[in-house]
Amino acid sequence: MFLHLTVHRHRQIFAYCYNAIMSQKYVIAHFIESVEPKFNFSCKKWPLHITLLPNFVITVSLDELIAKLSKISESTKPFDIKVGGDARFGPSGEVLVSLIEPESAILSLHYKLQAITEHYKFDTPHYIGDGYRPHATKQANKKLISGKSYSLNSITLVDMYPNNDIQRREVVKNFPFN
Repeated sequence: MFLHLTVHRHRQIFAYCYNAIMSQKYVIAHFIESVEPKFNFSCKKWPLHITLLPNFVITVSLDELIAKLSKISESTKPFDIKVGGDARFGPSGEVLVSLIEPESAILSLHYKLQAITEHYKFDTPHYIGDGYRPHATKQANKKLISGKSYSLNSITLVDMYPNNDIQRREVVKNFPFN
């Protein structure tokens, strides 16, 4: 009896973890260097980008999400962001990031994106809304330069598991600002 319950419980845990990991997920970012739709890259070799919304699972069709993102991009004007200092993210501080000054334009954009995704499931909901810290993760030999300003003139929807491949990422669509 005990062995049966243990095996059953392990199957439940595996199913939960598998579904949590393998659900179709997306991220919204701004790429510093432009990327084209269908650009496919390794999960370990992201192009330099600013995270606007972390991993989430959609509860509507992808077309609906794209329509909502189009409306936001059409009503948003390009703006500059300024890079602050460096910081370390992650449980052990293993992720080096460049912090973006939390000015009204980037925070407003984040809140607009959050509003259209309010019913979505986020992997890390404590990092959205009031917990959002605008940043760009250091990539290989690239990082944003502290004190420098960069133009934020688009948002990009990224598929976190293209063709169910957990090792790859793919640009779904770019949304240039008006």
